[in-house]
Amino acid sequence: MEEFQVNWVFESIGLLGSLLVALSMTMHHIKNLRIVNLFGCLAFGVYGILIGSFSVIVLNLFTLGANVYHLSKYRISQMHPGAFDILFKDPGSDEYIRRFVLFYAKDIKRFFPSFDPDSETGTLIGTECCFILRETMPVSLVAFRRENNGEISVVLDYAIPSYRDFKNGKFFFETAVSQIAGAGTVFAAVGEVPVHVSYLRKMGFRKIFDDEKGVHFRKEIKG
Repeated sequence: MEEFQVNWVFESIGLLGSLLVALSMTMHHIKNLRIVNLFGCLAFGVYGILIGSFSVIVLNLFTLGANVYHLSKYRISQMHPGAFDILFKDPGSDEYIRRFVLFYAKDIKRFFPSFDPDSETGTLIGTECCFILRETMPVSLVAFRRENNGEISVVLDYAIPSYRDFKNGKFFFETAVSQIAGAGTVFAAVGEVPVHVSYLRKMGFRKIFDDEKGVHFRKEIKG
């Protein structure tokens, strides 16, 4: 009976490791994937020690080390001043924007249901566009329109799944925005779905009113 209880504890630790590794494989965000996978490998490593399996120990120690290495590299890259950058593009002629929008069209519409990806008649017509770069990789596309009243309407602020951690938006609205508008400029945005409404609040936007289009927000750029 006592041996059965000990084995049950061992197998529970192994099962926990399996569940964590399996869970990590369902995650889009690379950082979260590695964190969960790290704990899964740690549980598997302990399991390997308990059952005396050298192969299980070696495999999971290697994977654990790889996760620690990439997580530390990720953290350093975020602190590096050159990790973020902005690249302006012409939506009317840039082929990469067209391909980017078509590739992510289905996911974009989850956050911007009224978005029209058509390159000739769609949402981006008459806008200015820029990519937010992280270590030179385009991870977020922002499209905005300068209105006659002096405001700037943000019609698209989309981050690809692996880099959806709010840092792209913070970089744009706190740093890169100085290349677009001066202090006192008001940015406007409409949240069509709850997740986008929540994002705009995190970015410091203030709700003004709501109507059939969604929740209307404003944000004044500080000097």
